[in-house]
Amino acid sequence: MPYPLPSAPDERMRVLPPMGCPGLEVWVVLHEVPRWLRMGYRLGPVPAEQLELYWNPADRLWDEPITSAAIELHIDPLIKAPQPIAVSWGDGSTETIGWDPLARDVPRPRHVYLQREDLTVTVQIGITITSLQVALIGCPVPPYSVPTAGSSTGGLIGVEPLVPGAGLQGNPYNGSLAQQWQLRLHPAGGLGFLPSPVDGEPALASMNSEAGGRATRWYSGDGPPVTELLQPPPAPGDLYLDRISGQVYELVV
Repeated sequence: MPYPLPSAPDERMRVLPPMGCPGLEVWVVLHEVPRWLRMGYRLGPVPAEQLELYWNPADRLWDEPITSAAIELHIDPLIKAPQPIAVSWGDGSTETIGWDPLARDVPRPRHVYLQREDLTVTVQIGITITSLQVALIGCPVPPYSVPTAGSSTGGLIGVEPLVPGAGLQGNPYNGSLAQQWQLRLHPAGGLGFLPSPVDGEPALASMNSEAGGRATRWYSGDGPPVTELLQPPPAPGDLYLDRISGQVYELVV
């Protein structure tokens, strides 16, 4: 029994990152839009502007100052017509970037700022000019603290770091460096919190009445489920995620 995610344009809305903050455009299902707006995201125009800019933090190289900040600039012109790209980075430096006519993607230039500050990047392609706020200090509203010498971590003044737990694994997040967390699944699988019989820590699990009170187990694979190949053998009420189509199947074997 598949439950596909909505894909039609009128079932999603386009939201953009908070002003000055890193990130790319996101297409969000309608009932999730208010939550994104509460986080500071903005509704994006549809169709998109002639030239839109985004930025994301880039890894700092070993020979770059520890107090520097590197970014990757995402350039998204509505018409993909290769021509030189003029970039003013906002710190007094400028450069012209070649756009190979044979390249499938628009160049993503990287730039290193020797110190953190809020500034404006300006890009010109042909006669089209667009600016982008890059807030290396002012995003989010509690400002980033500048890392001290010998330390690769910063922090948010007055804000406690996010600490993984209750089914999440990873390094604490304080806004200075990107962190990736993982779901810590209960041995029986699922989507709720139950103590793990291994160490007693909370882990994700879900009870399903059709499974006779047993915790629901999740499977995944590239393509529809072949129940004979799933290990351990599934039971009625277990769920399967097709990673290619995004569809979720309820197993009834």
